[in-house]
Amino acid sequence: MSKVDEKAFKLEVAKAVRMLEKIDLLDMNGHVSYRIPGTDRFFINSRKASRASVTAADIVMCDLDGKLIEGDSEPPSEYHIHTEIFKRRSDVFSVIHNHPHYQTVLGIADVAMKPVFGIGSFVDKVPMYEKSSLVNTAEMGAELAELLGNEVTIQLRHHGTVIVGESVKAAFAKSVFLEENAKKQYDAMLLGRDIRVLNGENLVRTRDTAWQPSIIQKVWTYHEEKAMKEGALTGIEDGIREELLR
Repeated sequence: MSKVDEKAFKLEVAKAVRMLEKIDLLDMNGHVSYRIPGTDRFFINSRKASRASVTAADIVMCDLDGKLIEGDSEPPSEYHIHTEIFKRRSDVFSVIHNHPHYQTVLGIADVAMKPVFGIGSFVDKVPMYEKSSLVNTAEMGAELAELLGNEVTIQLRHHGTVIVGESVKAAFAKSVFLEENAKKQYDAMLLGRDIRVLNGENLVRTRDTAWQPSIIQKVWTYHEEKAMKEGALTGIEDGIREELLR
């Protein structure tokens, strides 16, 4: 892996963290990882770095046991979420642990998430992990990963969600629209009537047309440009230029 490639990977992870924090899917906690193709290593935002001001230089490299390979800080204490999923899912290259409001509220109320919104229609089976504390042991990470199975997302009751994707951009886009789907489901339920859920051929076609690679890129570009316009990505490359010159 060249230094230029490494910079690009780190920058993408850092951008995802800042953009998720900007739209209130992350807060002071939460993390984004990216598995380096063809290796047993991954990038993740460091434990010490603020999610609001994380830079590419704050992204550390670890192996699948969570051992620090590169960086000046340790990974988040819940790195086991990422390592245990990566060990089981060869199709997954990015894992995001969010703390979204509406998905968490539905979990507290024991209401299953349903596909109710076009671009959020990939919602299907959403397993529920009942241990609400930090997932800070290998045993808990393995339990969560086994329960996730081949699904896209899993809820952590009273805590948050974990979502997986084939890339950072895909996992980011799914994070955005999982929460939007949950918000629309919550709001519709407030009307006190039965909600209409996408199903049958309509659901299949909606899913097929809503998650093309071009749409994933469109979601990423929209949030990236909005974050840039609002100054939320200022200084995100700090420290990384010096690394390239070494």
